[in-house]
Amino acid sequence: MPEPTTHPLKPGDKVLHPFNRELGPGVVEQAGGRRLTVLFPTADVTLTFAAETHPLVPLTLQPGADPEHWADEFQDDVVARLARRDADELAAFRNRLDATRLRELREADGLGSFLGGRIELFPHQLHVAERATQADPVRWLLADEVGLGKTVEACLILNRLVNTGRAERVLVVAPRSLVVQWLGELWRKFHQVFVLVDRDRREDVRRENGPGFNPFDVHPRAIVALEDLVAEPAVARLAEQARPDLLVVDEAHRLRRRRGTEGSPEYRTVAAIAKTARHALLLSATPLEADAHGFFRLLELLHPARYDSWDEFQRRLEAGEPLHPCTSSTTRDDVGGFPPRLPVPVDLEEDPLRQERERETLSGPADNEAQRRERSTLFAKVLSAPSGPDDPRTLWLGREAKRWDRRGEKSLVFVAERESLIALKKELEFRTSRRIGVFHEDLSPAQRDLEVARFAEEGGPNLLIATESGGEGRNFQFAKRIVMYDLPWDPVVVEQRIGRLDRISRRGPVEIVYFRPAGGFGADVVRLHEALGIFREPLGGLDRALGHVVEAVQRALDAAGGNLDVESVVHETRELREKVRRAVYHHLHADRYRPELAESILARVPEELEFWTRRVVLEACRQFGFEVEGKGGAARWYLEFGGEATVESLHGVPAGTRFLGTFDRAEAVAQEAIDFFSTGHPLVEAVLDELADGPRGRVTLIRLPEAGFDGTGVVALRKDGPRTIREAFDLEGRARPEWIPLAFDTKRKLVEVPGPLWDVPDWSDRVGRVFRDHPGEWLAVAGIRFEA
Repeated sequence: MPEPTTHPLKPGDKVLHPFNRELGPGVVEQAGGRRLTVLFPTADVTLTFAAETHPLVPLTLQPGADPEHWADEFQDDVVARLARRDADELAAFRNRLDATRLRELREADGLGSFLGGRIELFPHQLHVAERATQADPVRWLLADEVGLGKTVEACLILNRLVNTGRAERVLVVAPRSLVVQWLGELWRKFHQVFVLVDRDRREDVRRENGPGFNPFDVHPRAIVALEDLVAEPAVARLAEQARPDLLVVDEAHRLRRRRGTEGSPEYRTVAAIAKTARHALLLSATPLEADAHGFFRLLELLHPARYDSWDEFQRRLEAGEPLHPCTSSTTRDDVGGFPPRLPVPVDLEEDPLRQERERETLSGPADNEAQRRERSTLFAKVLSAPSGPDDPRTLWLGREAKRWDRRGEKSLVFVAERESLIALKKELEFRTSRRIGVFHEDLSPAQRDLEVARFAEEGGPNLLIATESGGEGRNFQFAKRIVMYDLPWDPVVVEQRIGRLDRISRRGPVEIVYFRPAGGFGADVVRLHEALGIFREPLGGLDRALGHVVEAVQRALDAAGGNLDVESVVHETRELREKVRRAVYHHLHADRYRPELAESILARVPEELEFWTRRVVLEACRQFGFEVEGKGGAARWYLEFGGEATVESLHGVPAGTRFLGTFDRAEAVAQEAIDFFSTGHPLVEAVLDELADGPRGRVTLIRLPEAGFDGTGVVALRKDGPRTIREAFDLEGRARPEWIPLAFDTKRKLVEVPGPLWDVPDWSDRVGRVFRDHPGEWLAVAGIRFEA
């Protein structure tokens, strides 16, 4: 780019605004004193500049230009600029070339648009996301085992569809307890801004836009609680009418439809929205082996024409016919297993007060089903609730919590009832003199999210007590141990609790603390769970159908004395497990993930992606006049779009915006409080858009010393569909492919040549002939002189 003029302009001088070339050429109308007035005829705009600091550069018209129509005839495409030696700075040209290189890396053989999330890269997740997005439309069931990252897979797919323009309107439907977590996951990990369309937000839409406005039209990327849609059919109809490009449904196993019925309210509500959505993702922890009919109903929501008969579906399963490629069901074995579980049983002494309460409850009336259910509920509360401040479990926890606290270890404590939680929190805070975190259903979603965030912080509470609401969808893999203050009868509930810590991103063993009562019914339940092996190995998908365990416990409780035949239940469990294993349907999932695929998938992740993102963005920000300052070595950077910036605007990044972030994935995963400058981040995307569409760095003049030969010509970037092609020609118009590696080698020394010093004879005519012989959509061009 020519240097700003160093002498005063005078009326009649022709000029260009180097940073706003869309204005076209200008003519100085008034010059004198401290101000210049310039008319830009093409834009029909007159602007005033400070005489001493204006950015304008002189424009010399080509010989023969019509003095009356010079502005209309003026051409400012890259070829015309090159012909008249109107060159940008070499640094801007190289920044544009680097951005082209970065865009190519981001494609990464199809993986590029998946790599922007603040996540550790696991090959099975990339495999699933890539397979799902190869279809059009994307209508997919994510049914991986618990802990393998279905939410991350869904976000990868969502991110890909949004970033590639295949989805603009997105609706996420989740249980109320998870909506705030979804908001945080999408923003913190994937740079996606969603709005929670709850009652307050819907009222805001009515107040600001009128009663006729659809909140899902006003907020095209929205999250809504499943409970809200079911409780308020009018809201569900608005979601249906909004016709989302992509519908995401978490905990989809809640959508039930028995044979001969239209389905539960949850099923009917989601089914109506799924019909109007182009793309749909369902997330469910229920595998095909455990509940084939429930699995069929979810497939029915995704592909009603293909899955329209339960009897036919059963026949296909029995015949071993592969499922239509719309499912993924990765297991822990597929990813090489998780860190081990370490059972930590704690033997309790006799608790006379509890034993008395147990006997008193079991002696209650049980003459009919209603009385038996009531007695069962009361008995469960007696087993779980603290028997008083001297409950042996509380005493043990109080002692151990002090040791854990001194070592800085995080521990998650589960209790069944909120009343037990309140009593336990009070007692433990008294005994430890430390704040104890809580997580229960009576907290608002925002309060729950805050409690989890505080618990995760290094200086936050080291103990968090949760009811069963903390066993669904939340991730506590950073905690060292889980403590079962009480032990649920249902092994599936126990597995859900453990699954909050036993997850794929975990590095160390999971300590599982549970209490062994000295005797009674509670002791029998503990013996049963130990015999089932739940504290040593995950149930996985095979045991999801083992409702007989709960039924056996209930039958024993209904019987006088409450004697549980543990050996009989374990024998029955083993038989059922073997039956389910014989019916394993994993091989029916088309092109499912296999461990041997991991190496080839990760090999397609470009190692240099973070390096080139950092190089392009930092250099662009410096050239744009941003404040750029390293923080904490090379890992963290402070970037500010301040008042000294030379760009007036960047798409999606308002002037005055400040960022503190990193280009390093490991640092970003470890420090969620800072930005991750990666694919999808507003600043990264704004910089690349500006380098692709803005005027800077499109034309330059360079010489290449020590090239080993003499020669003069042009090199250029040409648009060819989604690809960018590099070209080189000498001034006779001959293609010179051997020049391309030299000219575009970012490590080679190039020397910028100012336009007035570019003394190639007949340059303008010869450049014009070269590009007339080789027409194309030229993005950037350079005159180049090779010197031996």
